[in-house]
Amino acid sequence: MVQKLLLLFVFIVFLSSCTYEDGPKFSLISKKSRAVNIWELDKAYENGVDKTNDYKRFFVNYKIEIKKDDSYELSYNPLNIGKFTENGSWTFSDDKSKIIFTPNGTTQNNEWKILRLKNSECWVVQRIDGKDVELRLKD
Repeated sequence: MVQKLLLLFVFIVFLSSCTYEDGPKFSLISKKSRAVNIWELDKAYENGVDKTNDYKRFFVNYKIEIKKDDSYELSYNPLNIGKFTENGSWTFSDDKSKIIFTPNGTTQNNEWKILRLKNSECWVVQRIDGKDVELRLKD
């Protein structure tokens, strides 16, 4: 009986550690394996208002590659004029509820609160100029 209760307790702790606000509720794939990907902008919201068209016009070809070696590369074409790239390192917060990006040459961190993290979907929110900006990324 004690073994069954212990097994149930471990399962409940494991299950609760896998979830994000918008899912998945359960995954056998590690959070890092799900985060490592080449992500492209699918949708964008500011304070819950759909701003996808505005973001896609300003951040043309927005793409972030999160790499297994804890590095990342962000790129886009601002207003389709020129090219912006940023490289740096990334990590999870201690509770794995956020992805923290640190661009090379700076100590300033950019945090994404994770709402959903699946193999082909990553929904995050960040606070920019007093607004909650939600990015829905896909591979």
